[in-house]
Amino acid sequence: MKKTLLFLVAGFFFLNNLPAQKPIEQKEIRLVQYMPNIPFPYKMKNWKDIATKQDRLFYDFNAKGQNLPLIWWDDSQINFPFRTFGLPSYVDKRRLGGNSYESLPTMGSLISASLIGVDKSNDDGKDYVSMIRQFFNKKNGTNLILNGLDRKAGESFWYEIWPAMAYSMLVDLYPQKTEMQEPMKITIDNWYAAIQDLSEGREYPDFNFTFKNRKGYHNKVWREPDAAAGLAWLQYISWIKYGDKKYLNATRQCMAFLQNRPEKEGTFYEIMMPYGAYLAVRMNAELGTAYDELKMLNWCFDGNNSDRDGWGVMCERWNKYDVHGLVGQKKDEQYAFAMNTFSQAAALVPIVKYNPAYASTIGKWMLNLANACRLFYADEHPRNRQSSSIWEGDPQHVICYEGLRKDLYHGNHFEPFQGLLSDEGPYAIGDQVKTMSSATDICLYGSAWVGMLASIVDTTNVECILQLDCNATDFYSTRKYPTYLLFNPYFEAKEVTLNQHFTEPTDLYDLVSKKYIKKNCTGETSIILNPDNAVTIVCIPASAKKTKKHGKLIVDGEIVDYRL
Repeated sequence: MKKTLLFLVAGFFFLNNLPAQKPIEQKEIRLVQYMPNIPFPYKMKNWKDIATKQDRLFYDFNAKGQNLPLIWWDDSQINFPFRTFGLPSYVDKRRLGGNSYESLPTMGSLISASLIGVDKSNDDGKDYVSMIRQFFNKKNGTNLILNGLDRKAGESFWYEIWPAMAYSMLVDLYPQKTEMQEPMKITIDNWYAAIQDLSEGREYPDFNFTFKNRKGYHNKVWREPDAAAGLAWLQYISWIKYGDKKYLNATRQCMAFLQNRPEKEGTFYEIMMPYGAYLAVRMNAELGTAYDELKMLNWCFDGNNSDRDGWGVMCERWNKYDVHGLVGQKKDEQYAFAMNTFSQAAALVPIVKYNPAYASTIGKWMLNLANACRLFYADEHPRNRQSSSIWEGDPQHVICYEGLRKDLYHGNHFEPFQGLLSDEGPYAIGDQVKTMSSATDICLYGSAWVGMLASIVDTTNVECILQLDCNATDFYSTRKYPTYLLFNPYFEAKEVTLNQHFTEPTDLYDLVSKKYIKKNCTGETSIILNPDNAVTIVCIPASAKKTKKHGKLIVDGEIVDYRL
């Protein structure tokens, strides 16, 4: 009895006072090492405020002014016998109304608002979430969630997969909306069948194509091998949700394509590859796989791609502004895009939960990205450094431009604006005004996703030290314990107050240093950040049961640290 009691006491002491370990060695995403610790000029927007005000403007049926309101009811009932709503891709009265709008602004706006705490399933009595089922294209027999109400697959992989990913994110955000699940399940199963078709006679599928009629084909213009990343993500979250191992097997098939692709043959276009890199890190932690995380992460940044060369992350200064961290075409066009930047942040910030070796490099990149994203907005530019300053329907400047360009000299993009724009960039602009496809380049299509950034980024009491929420965009995962990434860009220690008020005694466990940096915290809490260093803090109830098993730290049955 005495021995048993002694063993229990010793075990309790060990689990609550973990033996000292070496901090986990940090890994560097290749491009990020060339970014400044502190971007200049530094100006951090209040992203949560922007996302909140954007939601109010988007969903105001009574908004007054030119090209307002932006929202309208669609009673065409193409796929289901209920009304839905539309938002235009760009601000232009010609784009208001009807049923030929894209799903990306509407689904992006719902995800954004939901991530910052707005319940879009009961917004002034309206259930906008259930309405989004109309984008399940069943009337035409396609049976996929796509970028419109009457679309068919066969144009571009990312346009066909990303809407399904966005819809699945909404299903995760609203688990009580059971009616949302059938369109997701059918869509996932159809993509599962496509993966099997692309694998016929092969060890794993070949994605060196575009896609049509569940077969790969080359349109003689481009290939989209990073479709493997988007489909892998869809299949993995389906395995988590439904528990059917066929989805895990399909995930492994898609990931095998990426794993076996030579590093020099990078693949990244638009939006999906970061979700493949995220999945490599997560699966390595959760399943013990051995995917080449850094190879896939570097593909998302470098821009050295065999198919869409140049797509990656900006790492330079445009005239008087640091634009480090923004995502887009960094070679031929030097053109960064809002939606792609917001979504890449959402995909990659959570990886530090699964491998905290990336804490410093992700923290540094996100500081640069969150700072530079302000340049997508009209109020950050003089009138002659933007293409659509004429529109005055957004005096708070909460809807951004489609993108940001470096200069005037690529592809005669600015020919329609000669004499109107200044000789020095960067320029807030888009692809619509130049082709007269829209009256403005103010872009709901991209701006709608800002809630992804807003849900992640908080400032602290120390300028340039951000508190990044690692749970906010980690869909279909355990988000039981608040987890934050903080990076100190200074070459001196800083005392930082967390934006978290603890009502119950809480222990702060750092995944990087492998130790509790504070215990029994209540109320407002400050921590010391070492110079040029990062922490990934998990906020654990002090009373929780902590155990170590198979090299993992488990708290009340939930894995907190995969690399103990």
